[in-house]
Amino acid sequence: MSRASLLLVVLLGSTPGRADYMDHFVVRDDVGLHKAPYLGRAELLVMPVEIAGFPAIDVERLKYFFSPDDPGGFVRYYGVASLGRYQPHVTVGPVVHFDACPLPADTFPGCKVKRGDLNAFSAAIDMIREVVKRSRDQGVDFATLDVNGKSGTADGYADGVMLLTNVPFGGIAFPFAFFNRGDNLNGGSGGPMVVDGVRVSHVAIAGDSDEFVLVHEFGHLLGLTDLYSNVAAYDGLFFSQMGTWGYDWKIPLPDAETRFRLRWGYWHQVKGTRTVKVAPAEGGGEVWKLGTGDEYFLVENRGPQSFDSDFTARGLAVYHVDRTVKLSGDEGRFQDRVLDYVNGNPWHSYISNVQGDGRFDLQLGAHRPVYQDDLFRDGASLGADATQIPIGPDHLVVSSNYYSGQVSGIAIKDITVRPDNFIDVTLVAPDDGVCESLCESGEGCLPTTCATVPVTPPGGCQCQSGPGALGLLALIFSRTALRRH
Repeated sequence: MSRASLLLVVLLGSTPGRADYMDHFVVRDDVGLHKAPYLGRAELLVMPVEIAGFPAIDVERLKYFFSPDDPGGFVRYYGVASLGRYQPHVTVGPVVHFDACPLPADTFPGCKVKRGDLNAFSAAIDMIREVVKRSRDQGVDFATLDVNGKSGTADGYADGVMLLTNVPFGGIAFPFAFFNRGDNLNGGSGGPMVVDGVRVSHVAIAGDSDEFVLVHEFGHLLGLTDLYSNVAAYDGLFFSQMGTWGYDWKIPLPDAETRFRLRWGYWHQVKGTRTVKVAPAEGGGEVWKLGTGDEYFLVENRGPQSFDSDFTARGLAVYHVDRTVKLSGDEGRFQDRVLDYVNGNPWHSYISNVQGDGRFDLQLGAHRPVYQDDLFRDGASLGADATQIPIGPDHLVVSSNYYSGQVSGIAIKDITVRPDNFIDVTLVAPDDGVCESLCESGEGCLPTTCATVPVTPPGGCQCQSGPGALGLLALIFSRTALRRH
């Protein structure tokens, strides 16, 4: 959701209950109702909306961007990011034309929506409903948009609907069903629109004919929250399409936490000391997890390839993750996610970039990363800060300590960036006997390895730590070890 979504804050703050698709997959059982499916095939729709008096949408360019033929487009992006585990097919519908702005002219002169304008909220509901109605009347068969759901089969909900308009507007992912009190297009009122027997609960929207914004906004429909910051001096998370990005053709891959949560990678849980060869995130999809519970560190190999083309160097991207940040209250509340940026505190965010040069430039207001410095490359390392003083503007000491200042027992050292784009590194984490899981079954639910020395091939999960470790097997994937997954 772009910063324009702040216009919802006041109104949303008064709404009860849980209606949130952007909780970064804290809740996993609401695909359909609050989230779009994120694994398997999906049928998506883009509705182009042209309003007279503004530059026309380049429909051919739009169709190419949403086709599998564009190497830097939407379909290829999500296919690469997910290792092919999510396979969207996108239909670009007929252009919906308006002879005049569908928003009230006295409130929105020139059809421009200013950031923070609460009047846009109720007007948007009517506009979305009208666009869906006109798309249906122009031949779009919404029944074809339901091929997937929580169980991998059709569930009565559209797999994903997007709207691109040519008027000046940033972007928003809109929970239509929760706030609709009017016509549902099926003879009733309230809730999702019901079109050709399929329910449409949420719509990703972008303006200025900028299809790149929809890469980010559609991420919300998949359950992802904003990872940028609304603090003037701090931009939030880099290296992620849900974080700080200019919404241009240099689309960054999702960060390691996002790929981990969506099960779009091969994740390894480090126990003890492991010297490993880390494959590139693009193609290899590896995520290395150091620590268990709600606070941990993640490591991935990032550098310029088909995507991440803004990167000027290759190295290890290291993230400090704390799942309790803005995620520990009434989970799933859309208004909380809009009001409280989970990456708004430079010294204690949900996901923070740990910088290889230890300078904290990103926290101190640098508005672009210096890749050769901020990634962990040859000679860089991460270890404990013996003072156990929490990081902050008065204690700029990079370390693997927890945010409390407590020593974590985590370390990263002996880094070598290889000519073949793999990275050799030694990773250290406590061997606490706990092997976590994300879900009961399926790709990405279990770690590929969870040991000091892997003894099974990639694709299986083994959790032995060496001689005498068989006694730990009773703990493997114990549900009691899971607190928030």
